[in-house]
Amino acid sequence: MTLVNGLKPDSQSQHELAYICTECGTVVEPLLVEFPPRFGGSRYVQRRCQCTLQKNIDAIERAKNFERNQRYERYFSFSTLGKRFNSKSFENFNASAKTSAAVKKAKQFVNKTLNATTDEERAQGLILIGPVGTGKSHLAAATFNALKESKACIFVNVPELLERIRASYSSKSNESEEDIINAVKRCDVLILDDFGAERHKGDDDWATEKLFTIIDFRYRNMRPIFGTTNCTPDSLEDKIGPRIMSRLREICDLTPCLGEDYRSRQAFERRA
Repeated sequence: MTLVNGLKPDSQSQHELAYICTECGTVVEPLLVEFPPRFGGSRYVQRRCQCTLQKNIDAIERAKNFERNQRYERYFSFSTLGKRFNSKSFENFNASAKTSAAVKKAKQFVNKTLNATTDEERAQGLILIGPVGTGKSHLAAATFNALKESKACIFVNVPELLERIRASYSSKSNESEEDIINAVKRCDVLILDDFGAERHKGDDDWATEKLFTIIDFRYRNMRPIFGTTNCTPDSLEDKIGPRIMSRLREICDLTPCLGEDYRSRQAFERRA
């Protein structure tokens, strides 16, 4: 049998259909395929070399990675992490007995988000509740930094998010309300810092309606939310209304993050 280089589609016999791949030099044997009798019955057909198939797979994967990176960069542009929180991690968090439950829950959230196998597991969120200065934002930033390489995450301060939406109404704005809301609705993980610090005028006011649009979409589409708040659950409900709070209670673990004001302690230590 004499082997030729490359595919030879018009050949019919098994020997004629075998060829040497011009890319890697491998001998590629034909494949016997069972066709119905009306289509000629069984016959050999040439196969693509495995190296060619792998190149196609690699090209598709590169295209997917490019699309994913573009999507991640677009979502990251909506984040308001800030320089102070860029380097925050679980490792540099100053934990205490009163914050241990919050640290554990935040780490579990990260692990579940990365390894969940069902929508139900992936959809379960977390809200850290406690007074100012106990490290809630640090843990939220640590969660974002742990996930940002593999998930499309947005970290945003709630009052800043609402202000950004308001600013989009200006004719001078470079972004639309639809762009902003779609980003926070559809990203893999939404981290809402300082929930309840925004101003509300009642259950049907503008801020409440915008937050409801975001929370309800993520609730219905099983997309997780990580939040922080200085409010108690009851006072948070008074601010954002029962429609939003009912959904958050169902899809988020409400976890205390207590302790003394870390910022005040640092200021005291600097003066000492």
